[in-house]
Amino acid sequence: MRAIFRIAWIAALALTACAPNTPQPLPTIALDSAGGAPRAATPQRPAGGIAASGVVAPAQEVRLGFMVSERIKTISASAGDAVKAGQVLAELDDTEQQGQIRQAETAVAVAQAAYDLVAAGPPTFEQILQAEAAFITARAAYSRTLAPAAPAEIGAASAALVAANARYKQVTDGPTIGDTAAAAAALRTAEAVLRQAQGAYDRAFARNPAGIGADPAALGLEKATNDYSIAQAAYDAVAGSANAAELSAAKQQVAAASAQLDRLIRPVAVWDREQAQANLAAAQSRLDDLRAGARPEQRRVVEAQLEAATAALAGQKGRLQRYALIAPMNAVVVRRAAQPGEIAVAGTPVLVLADLERLRVETTDLSERDAPKVAVGQAVTVFIKALNQSVPGRVSGIAPLADTLGGDVVYKTTIELDNRPAGLRAGMTVDVQFGAGRTP
Repeated sequence: MRAIFRIAWIAALALTACAPNTPQPLPTIALDSAGGAPRAATPQRPAGGIAASGVVAPAQEVRLGFMVSERIKTISASAGDAVKAGQVLAELDDTEQQGQIRQAETAVAVAQAAYDLVAAGPPTFEQILQAEAAFITARAAYSRTLAPAAPAEIGAASAALVAANARYKQVTDGPTIGDTAAAAAALRTAEAVLRQAQGAYDRAFARNPAGIGADPAALGLEKATNDYSIAQAAYDAVAGSANAAELSAAKQQVAAASAQLDRLIRPVAVWDREQAQANLAAAQSRLDDLRAGARPEQRRVVEAQLEAATAALAGQKGRLQRYALIAPMNAVVVRRAAQPGEIAVAGTPVLVLADLERLRVETTDLSERDAPKVAVGQAVTVFIKALNQSVPGRVSGIAPLADTLGGDVVYKTTIELDNRPAGLRAGMTVDVQFGAGRTP
């Protein structure tokens, strides 16, 4: 009996060794609805013709990335969110760009002023005086941005804020006899200081007219003028009964004093200094033009300068579009690759959008040997594995360039389905059976 079993085993081994070395497919096993014995599931896929594997993909997919490298300020969309065409999805920090726009706006204002000056004809004496005053003010503003405020300036600003708050309380509570007397005394003092400052300025101007802008007498006159205006307003307010206009003025005075103190104690931003410098240059240019007098040939020059400045401003504003990502279509966010606070790299996708309402099939392994037998418009049958369902369709496109898959040359083919079955989702795998021949 043992000999018979050994002979049968040897014969079986010999038959196995002689069989062709061809892998045999294993059947897929599935349970019936009653949970009984397993049964083999056979794909509903027609035989013959050309076959290829594929995947269900969105008909349109867009990768959105910024055109400039900058810190991301906001991202208002996440994976799975539905977005509308024109919706702002992400923004970069545009602080620096806004500074560039302000500089461009200043340049336009300077060019416009130069053009208006030439177009208006010879300047008047009043225009020259106004230009001198504007230059002095611009020079003082620029000087304040070059160095931190002195303790005396901060102390004066703090005192001005205290006075403004006291004035506001006085307006709301109503003045007293003592308040009126104190306001009158303060006004007389401010008037005397203003006269002294005016005399010092006149003497300095007589000594050195060209350097008057940098002379301390100019800053002294500016401060004395401001102090006198404040004292006059305070006296006018207590001299009569308070009304809505006075209350509003008192509020504005508190706001202005608070802003002045804040400006003195906070660090000076780079663009604030650049803005003050640009304002100073504009004031100097206008004053020089007024003193020199306009010439007929200057009109063409200032016109060209105004056009160039206007175009530069439009360009700077146009660059703001680079600081925002806007949805180009109604879609769903399928991937988000960055977070607010990170540095966006120019050209790197931040969000990926897909149109999941329109799905199609893309083949992944159509061989170069079979590609010549496939044509646009050719009928196909698509077997969707996850749904165990076959759907008819037609070839809508063939890639002009080949890809490689495991060393083989393949061409991607795009297929539009005749109908969309229920439950179809992007990413599902399919088998595609092409028609036996080309469509005429």
